[in-house]
Amino acid sequence: GCGAPMTVEHALCCKVGGLVHIRHDDVADEWRHLCGCALSFGRVEREPRIYSSVSRQQRLDASSDAPSGEEDAPTASTDQTPPTGERGDASAHGFWQRGRTAIFDVRITDTQSRSYRNKDYQKVLVQQEKEKKNQYLRPCLEMRKDFTPLVYSVDGIAGREAKNAEKRLAYHLSEKLRKRVLCSDSNGHCRGTRKQPSDPRQ
Repeated sequence: GCGAPMTVEHALCCKVGGLVHIRHDDVADEWRHLCGCALSFGRVEREPRIYSSVSRQQRLDASSDAPSGEEDAPTASTDQTPPTGERGDASAHGFWQRGRTAIFDVRITDTQSRSYRNKDYQKVLVQQEKEKKNQYLRPCLEMRKDFTPLVYSVDGIAGREAKNAEKRLAYHLSEKLRKRVLCSDSNGHCRGTRKQPSDPRQ
């Protein structure tokens, strides 16, 4: 370890030993597994590339700089090369819309850390969702893909985008399993509809 006293606060933020990476990878692995169960494992990809090899702005610059009537003109070089190494944590084809791929990126944050201690936890989650979307939404849309940040606190509180994704995933799972859940009593207890077992005497 790092040699610091082992407290709950230190365990949640210390990057030595891999605990921070393990909690992130556990959520990403579970999300990919559930998406595979809901859609099919062939539609789910691990760590999809977010940036294409050539950005849309580079293609526009190259086409505008090329002389008219010359199709084989050399491509103009530009210093605005996108970081092609950035990847999401999961992608699922047909998640939000049929025929369209959605890319998901997971972030687990400690809303009780020193930098967020005087800030409402919901605002922290909203801020980190906005940071993710500002960084990755545009390049995903350029590739005709959707982007959804999955931001959770270490206490398991989900951000707004993650809650919407969970509801959509639950819909796909219910369609796959062909189950309808009915709330039956005043206490809010729910039970699934089941097919009546056949009489073994018949």
